[in-house]
Amino acid sequence: MNRTLTPSTKKKWTLITGGSHGIGRALALECVKRGMAVAIVALPNKDLTHIEAELAAIPGCAYATHGANLVTPGAVDGVLSWLEVAGIRPKYLINNAGFGRGGLFENTAWTEYRTMMQLNNQVMVDLTYALLPVLKKTKGGIMNMSSVEATLPLPYKTVYTGTKAFVYNYSLALREEMRYYDITVSVLCPGPTITNEDGLKRVKAMGSLAKIAVTLPEDLAAESIAGMLKGKAVIRPGFIVKLMAFLGKLFPRPIKLRVLEKLFSKYREEAPATGMVAK
Repeated sequence: MNRTLTPSTKKKWTLITGGSHGIGRALALECVKRGMAVAIVALPNKDLTHIEAELAAIPGCAYATHGANLVTPGAVDGVLSWLEVAGIRPKYLINNAGFGRGGLFENTAWTEYRTMMQLNNQVMVDLTYALLPVLKKTKGGIMNMSSVEATLPLPYKTVYTGTKAFVYNYSLALREEMRYYDITVSVLCPGPTITNEDGLKRVKAMGSLAKIAVTLPEDLAAESIAGMLKGKAVIRPGFIVKLMAFLGKLFPRPIKLRVLEKLFSKYREEAPATGMVAK
C-alpha cells in the first residue's frame, strides 16, 4: 500500500518509521510544519489511512507513505525499492518504529520479545545501514528513538530497557563515525509517553508518580525535531525528563534499582501471558 504526493518536490525529505501514530505521527506533523516533506513507513492499517488523510488536508504538504511490517523478511529491501521508484532521497532518517512491554520477565511470550528486539534494534540497524549511501550524498541526519530509561536496567521492563540501551549506545558511537561524512546522529530519549493502551497500562502501574512525569506525543515533537535539525547528540524533551536524567546520576545504581523495583512492583501481581514458547 503506497501513496505518494508530489515526489518531485524540492523540499527536504524525512523518512520516518512508525510514523502513522503516537510519537512518530507527532514527529511527522512537526516536520511538515517546518516545511519538510515526509516519507512514512508504517503498518498498513487504519492508522496509516488516518495519517494519509491528515497530510492530504494540509495545503502544500508533500508526503509519501509505504505500508509494511518491518520485521518481515525483505521489508527493508521493500522500503529501498519504494524510495527509488518514488524518486525520494531522504536527507533525514528517523528510526522511530518500536514498542515495549512491562511485567515479570517470564510473563511475556518469547515470540513477543523476539519481535521487540527485531523491531527496536535489528530493523533500525538494517535500515540505517541500507540508507547510508544516500545520506552521505544528502548530508543530513539520523535520529534514533531511545528512552530516558536507556541508562537504567529497569526491573519489570527487562528486555525493553535493554533494547533502548542498545539504541542509546549505538547512536552515540555511530555519531562519532558519521561526523567525517557530515551526517549527524541524534538519540531521542523521551520520558513516559502515552501512545497506546499498553502505555496507559504501564502508567497506571506506576501510580501517582507517572501522572507527573507522563506526557503526550504532541508535547515533545517540536523540541525533538529542533534537536535533530541542530544535530544535538542526546535529546531529552521536556523539563521532567531532564530532571529525571539529572536525578538518576545522583544515586548509586543499587539504590536506584531497589527504588525502581518498588515503583513497578504491581507487575508481580499480573497473570502470565498465554501462548508462551520456551527456548
